[in-house]
Amino acid sequence: MSNSAMSIKKRSSSELKHIVHSFIPEIPVNELEVQQLGLGHIHDSYLIQQSGTLSWILQKLNTQVFTKPEQIEKNHHALVHLFKKESIDTLGIQLPQVVPYSAQSLYYWDADHQPWRLYTFYGEHICYEYCPSLEIARKAGKAFGRFSRVLNKAENNHENEPGKHDSERVEAIPEKVLRPKTAGITEAFKPTLDAFHSIHHRAHQHHAARARYHGPLQLTTKQGSHLLPFDLEAWNITIEQYLPTLIAMENALTSDEGHRFNRLSHNDAKLNNLLLHPENEPAVILDLDTVMPGSLLFDLGDGLRSIATSAKEDEPDLAQVRIHWEYYQQYKDAFLAEVDSMLNQNEQRYISFAGPYMTFIMGLRFYTDFLDGNRYYSCNYPEHNLVRARNQFHLFHQMMEKVNG
Repeated sequence: MSNSAMSIKKRSSSELKHIVHSFIPEIPVNELEVQQLGLGHIHDSYLIQQSGTLSWILQKLNTQVFTKPEQIEKNHHALVHLFKKESIDTLGIQLPQVVPYSAQSLYYWDADHQPWRLYTFYGEHICYEYCPSLEIARKAGKAFGRFSRVLNKAENNHENEPGKHDSERVEAIPEKVLRPKTAGITEAFKPTLDAFHSIHHRAHQHHAARARYHGPLQLTTKQGSHLLPFDLEAWNITIEQYLPTLIAMENALTSDEGHRFNRLSHNDAKLNNLLLHPENEPAVILDLDTVMPGSLLFDLGDGLRSIATSAKEDEPDLAQVRIHWEYYQQYKDAFLAEVDSMLNQNEQRYISFAGPYMTFIMGLRFYTDFLDGNRYYSCNYPEHNLVRARNQFHLFHQMMEKVNG
């Protein structure tokens, strides 16, 4: 899909106010104020305020990316059911409060058959784009680790007893891997995006895009004062070098039956998908569209990827793209403290690869999208996805040096 196709059409402020009024008819339209929010690659989001008092987030799902909005709704109901069994105060985390359109549906469907949803806005909570301190790294690791623990309580049956998690160095991977048994809880959550974090799938997409690409393998773009060269031929060699190891990791984390993941995970556990309160009120876990079968290590790895660097995803200066190892370790320790007793032998073996796996797969996705004409991620200039991919691969190499060191 092209960038212009990402949003079917722009909505006027009046249209947006009337959509909100459909959710909350008791609030007069003329009391509503609308502000577009710029965060996120996929959905269109707006801050809605009622004369400066009550606030909500209005969001239009991008159905060209999420082609199964009904499944997202079903998974949401299953997730709410899981969390109803828990005390928010005890857990220290909560789900965002959804304002349903009706008793039958969370969504308002507009004339273009596009689904909209409304959330309560948590104005006193803070969304961090970058991790500012060890304390925030610890809180984020604890929150996402606890979320993973709640999701997988019913999954705690393994063929192998968990052991002490490994050091940074990974032992050789045996040919025959030991997998957890498939438990029933994953049956309640169906995939909303097929093969989302499958390195098999992403490698297949990448190789197909590479075969279709007829552009130059040596490119240069200028961003600000930075002249950025890209050697795609060297990237291709590096990708093929690391794919076998990462594919072995995926094989170890999936079942023999249909190559399915046996855990439930958030699958997008980035720092900016978490709201933290300055007075230690329960944290809010955001962006639940990808809660589905996956791996605990995906959420560990995505958190490490986003917590441990203070550079923007598209920072042109590679000197700024570096890992804060103290934050990295703090998040890792806090996350594992919540789930360590659940981990099976294969998960233990691959802990140190969690960060590299998710960082590599993001770099591969950005690179593939460039080769395909920037169809998935919104871009501000033609080489934008290359800059994003370059940064992810740079972080990946730093992580691998640590793993192999």
